[in-house]
Amino acid sequence: MGGRGRYLVGALLAAAVGGTGVAAYTVLTPQGPVTVAEQPVTVQPQAAPVPVNEVAPPPAAPLAEGARGPEVLAAQKVLADQGYQVREVNGVFDTETRHAVIAFQKVHELERTGIIEAATAAALRHPVRPVPQARKGFRVEVDLAKQVTYFLDGNGAIERVYDSSTGRDQPGKHTPTGEFTVTRQINGWRYARLGPMWRPSYIGQGGSDQGIAFHGGEPVETWPASNGCIRMTDPSVNETFALLRVGTKVLVHP
Repeated sequence: MGGRGRYLVGALLAAAVGGTGVAAYTVLTPQGPVTVAEQPVTVQPQAAPVPVNEVAPPPAAPLAEGARGPEVLAAQKVLADQGYQVREVNGVFDTETRHAVIAFQKVHELERTGIIEAATAAALRHPVRPVPQARKGFRVEVDLAKQVTYFLDGNGAIERVYDSSTGRDQPGKHTPTGEFTVTRQINGWRYARLGPMWRPSYIGQGGSDQGIAFHGGEPVETWPASNGCIRMTDPSVNETFALLRVGTKVLVHP
């Protein structure tokens, strides 16, 4: 075998480990054997992967009244689970679903559009339940700042949330604040001087009222628009009329 052959064979021979514990190998060259120590390789540990919260993507397009489909159905399920005034969880974006979305936007301090766009869709993925201010024993709470009405269970937790419109910012039109009780109800239409009222439930103090009532029959705007009463949608009034029986405690706060 020639010199080149001896060189190639020698490069494949006799790996050894020296006294230092570092692997080495011998290479036969024309000038004689040469021992070459392997360079230790340090492997850097990889950082643990950062968990990513998997969330549903926002709707491909904003959802508004009249929309239909699984995205509407998913939103209705969340709203109903959180106590908002969805009447039917059926994938149809109807008027009551729009009011439920508005109430949700009011509670979460979003723009009050009644449309499920990116910001509202994000909030629906991580909804926050409001905390009542009313003491135990109160069954109804009106939040004038948020323009919603809460109905509370026997333990004082919020059970239902309704879109509402209270007294507008004009002299003599503000909704009074304080602790009240329901004093009387009319199970039907009342045609008052300031407008029609569907199934009004009046609140007052000391057994008398000032003409302030929960009622339907008029538009429920996204802002304070009434003459002092608490407007709710007709289906909401129909749902809550039996709960607003005489003697029910009501808190109205700014």
